Amino acid sequence: MRGIAVQALSLPVLSPEGERKGVWRVSEKLSHIKELLAEKDYRFTPQREAILHVIMECQDSHLTADEIYRKTKETYPEIGIATVYRTLEIFETLGIINRLQFSEDRALYEFNPGYHKHYHHHIICLGCGRILEFNEDLLEDIEAAVARNTGFSIVDHSLAIYGYCSTCSEKRDHKDSEDYSLDPAKPDAK
Repeated sequence: MRGIAVQALSLPVLSPEGERKGVWRVSEKLSHIKELLAEKDYRFTPQREAILHVIMECQDSHLTADEIYRKTKETYPEIGIATVYRTLEIFETLGIINRLQFSEDRALYEFNPGYHKHYHHHIICLGCGRILEFNEDLLEDIEAAVARNTGFSIVDHSLAIYGYCSTCSEKRDHKDSEDYSLDPAKPDAK
């Protein structure tokens, strides 16, 4: 059995309302996750531990399964891609990670340090692919109206906003102005 050394890393824990409740150390987080796995009759194998460490170390990133596999392979060379996919599925089911599907061709994963169902929202740049997170929850009134009008019992929502970051917007504006000024078919071309 191969163990992974636990680093002294602190993670904020948020209440369902998004307020900081304190800080858990990684060892406490691992203990809680081990208990969570055991409750559902899953073992905390060295492979799952290695995958979890990658996800926790990259908690500010959104990683593909392949990126998680490659990073895990650096510290656990024997790991297989199928093990990574199975582990991600288990972690998602238990709420340890969130699976994000912003496009048809790939899923991204992020650590869910609070283990709560509602998580932050995302802004995705169509130019460079950068993903930003925001916590403002402005959809509560819409949820209430939808529930009232449909009788639907809403338990959660997620929001992804697509557009261009300031850098890509600047590039697009600059490119558009160049294209416009060089096009002799346009009446205002110089």
